[in-house]
Amino acid sequence: MKLLNRLFTNKISNLNKKLILVISDFIIIAISIILSYSLRLEKIYPYHEINIKVYLIYYVIFFSTFYYFNIYKILLRYFDYFSIKIIIKATLFSQILLIIINFFIFEKIFFPRSISFMAPILIGIFVIIHRIILNFWISSEIKKPLKENHIVIIGVNEITVNLFRQIRQFNKQYGEVVCFIDVSNNYKKREINGVKIYKDNYLFTIIEKYKINEIIIGTNNYSKIKIKKIYEKLEGKNVRVRNINETKNFFKNSIKRSFKNKLNFFDIIDRPAIQVDKKNLKKKIIDNNILITGAGGSIGSELCLEIIKHSPKKIFVLDISEINLFNLLKRLDKKNKKKIIPILGDCSDNLFLSNYFKNININQIYHSAAYKHVGFGELNPYSMIKNNILGTKNLIEFALNKKIKNFIFISTDKAVKPKSILGITKQYGEKLIQSYHSKNKSKKSTKFTIVRFGNVIGSSGSVIPIFLDQIKDEKALTVTSKTVTRYFMSIKEAVQLVITASSFNDNGVKIYALEMGKQIKIYDIAKKIIILSGYTVKNNKTNKGDIEIKITGLKKGEKNSEEVTLGKKLIPTNHPKIRLCEDPIYNEKLQSNINLIIEKLKSKNFNFKDLKKILFN
Repeated sequence: MKLLNRLFTNKISNLNKKLILVISDFIIIAISIILSYSLRLEKIYPYHEINIKVYLIYYVIFFSTFYYFNIYKILLRYFDYFSIKIIIKATLFSQILLIIINFFIFEKIFFPRSISFMAPILIGIFVIIHRIILNFWISSEIKKPLKENHIVIIGVNEITVNLFRQIRQFNKQYGEVVCFIDVSNNYKKREINGVKIYKDNYLFTIIEKYKINEIIIGTNNYSKIKIKKIYEKLEGKNVRVRNINETKNFFKNSIKRSFKNKLNFFDIIDRPAIQVDKKNLKKKIIDNNILITGAGGSIGSELCLEIIKHSPKKIFVLDISEINLFNLLKRLDKKNKKKIIPILGDCSDNLFLSNYFKNININQIYHSAAYKHVGFGELNPYSMIKNNILGTKNLIEFALNKKIKNFIFISTDKAVKPKSILGITKQYGEKLIQSYHSKNKSKKSTKFTIVRFGNVIGSSGSVIPIFLDQIKDEKALTVTSKTVTRYFMSIKEAVQLVITASSFNDNGVKIYALEMGKQIKIYDIAKKIIILSGYTVKNNKTNKGDIEIKITGLKKGEKNSEEVTLGKKLIPTNHPKIRLCEDPIYNEKLQSNINLIIEKLKSKNFNFKDLKKILFN
């Protein structure tokens, strides 16, 4: 047994394994021919009295056929019903060839015609039995069940029987099915492949007798009351209860889950990762007290995770959302949590900012707090204006009053020639920075860095996470237009470039645009994600395929393509992906517009149309 185990595990080469099977089949063919002659002539027929040419014909036919049908490529460890079917096909094919040959050479060689029927059948039977024995032997040696995991399956149906076969095949990982429980009482005193079927009322006796560790409920015929009773009876005992139910798509869904591909950003976008100088990042961050607004958001949390790597003194993480702060802290290890100070508050509340940070020294501010969803901004302009404009205004004043060294403003490509509330509020943020700086030039206290970039994968509202969620639920992927294009960058790359860009600013206000590469069609991204997820794109004309791409049309405020600078005046920097923009954006009417906006927001007769006119004036 040990020798056989050694032969059919990975301890010898595949060629040697095949050679052993060929030798075994050589002997099987010879024995089958002798048996066929003995049965036909009703006496024990000596092997040496059979014409040597008969042996040669059988060897040539069977080995050629077995080679053609890939019999020697079948893995014995996984020999099953389908493997048997292939051997039967090969045997029948050989039998037909032998009958034809026998018809022509019968008179020249003593080769009874009945032998051509009998011998192939015996060969086929013996080859199958030989493979089954080897499979059983290998399985019994290699796969010893986990004795500590005894399983009971409730329900006898196609789903539970298939599940039982899977568990038995991989019992080393999952354990041993001890018995089935038949809730319908249709299978009294019966077995499934050596595993007994018991009545429903024997369940708790079996649990005690066989020390059951796991119960799998695989039928809808088991009432909620009975399931509740199982939980009550097993309370305090270390027994898992899994309710898979008798759903038609159980195995289909299991297979699909097992085939789910983990998608990498660079697989989707098909370009190398952007590199930054990590020493430069550390130099910028080390021993600094840093405030990150909107820290629980996608950009803010990634800023926090990146900055913590470069030895800051403290990071003050400010967010208006409890759950966002909670989720951010969960992502940090215990060592790093000591440097993180969570602050629940609103950066548009001036009084809160001045009181909280009264005795705290801040060196740098990363202002990422903003409402960023285009559609929500169009439906909720009040909240977006208040947060994105007034929040930025208050934070600029706070930075100047506290004489904070660096203020980094996270802007967007949508601030360029804005068509949406999001775009215009972000543009106002940029204008406010230039306005306040021009009034406080003499103080020379705070350096302002504005960084613009397009879509980042992983940010809230970004199209790729939306596609991945739709794929997960097997829903149609929604694309606004076949021609709409966007820039794409990973959230980690964007954050590293933001910090790098801020290190380039040695004085005043600087606007940097991140080189996003080529714009990519959203429709092409959708197709690629479907294919990389293991599905096919559904053809609406033929209705063939798995997942459809639906065209929904551009929403109000959305642009067909993106821009990341106001003009063509771009100056290269020390990093190939960062460009300095030298486009003047300060507007003398800005302060009067801001005053009007504040008045409108406080007014009882608040009118969105009037507010939009002021914004887009």
